[in-house]
Amino acid sequence: MPVVSDRISERVTEDFGTSAPQVLSALERLGVDVDVDPERVHAAVLLVSRRSRTMLDDALEHAGSDWRDLLERAGLADDGWRQRVDDEFGRAVATQARRADHL
Repeated sequence: MPVVSDRISERVTEDFGTSAPQVLSALERLGVDVDVDPERVHAAVLLVSRRSRTMLDDALEHAGSDWRDLLERAGLADDGWRQRVDDEFGRAVATQARRADHL
């Protein structure tokens, strides 16, 4: 189970308020390929959902079946994905950045 980063968690709370615990749980349950940074997939889910619970549910389903296409839809499929995530969610704290470099 991938752990949700602090910056993703903060965005979930902003976007989904009282539903945040359920959203975080759903993100943690996503089956993410070991070669993919889970934060990248989590960010893609949130970007595609555009703060809509209905769109979130669709994005979560899509992540489970075709996460590569989800990355494309979110604009996170190319080598510049880290910068886009930083732009959308703020810079990662040092421990998160080090962990991401190892993936």
